Amino acid sequence: MTAILSLSLLSAPEAAPAQAGVTTVAVVDVARVIDASAPGKAGQRYIDGLKKELDAEMDKFKREMQGAKEAPARLAQKESELEARYQAEYTRVTGLLLNGLKRAVNGWLKENKKGIKIVLPASAALGFAQSADISGEILRRLNAAAIDFGKK
Repeated sequence: MTAILSLSLLSAPEAAPAQAGVTTVAVVDVARVIDASAPGKAGQRYIDGLKKELDAEMDKFKREMQGAKEAPARLAQKESELEARYQAEYTRVTGLLLNGLKRAVNGWLKENKKGIKIVLPASAALGFAQSADISGEILRRLNAAAIDFGKK
């Protein structure tokens, strides 16, 4: 079974031209696009600032708890609460970035003249021709997006 699958992958054309009834696919390096984008950098700054804020809050709490006999239990509880806040914000910021990326991709799909009907994360592809990578075009679109990471 593996040999048959391997042979079929090897015999597949690297970049077939668009034909009637054939869906053309493009790929995006999601991590690279988000990391390089203005919204991605802003999201990272927001998360880094939140981490510093939560660390300062924990340090202050530790100073306040010095000498208290219930300190170990209360410190563990406070640490757990702060970690939960951090994770919730990280998840929210990541969701905002992914939604921005999806809007950028969907906008590109509506306007592309290459016949592309599907855009996949590059990490999901076993291989692809360099011409199928539209990361640069999506990065330009994502850079134009304004994403507010402030609490809503």
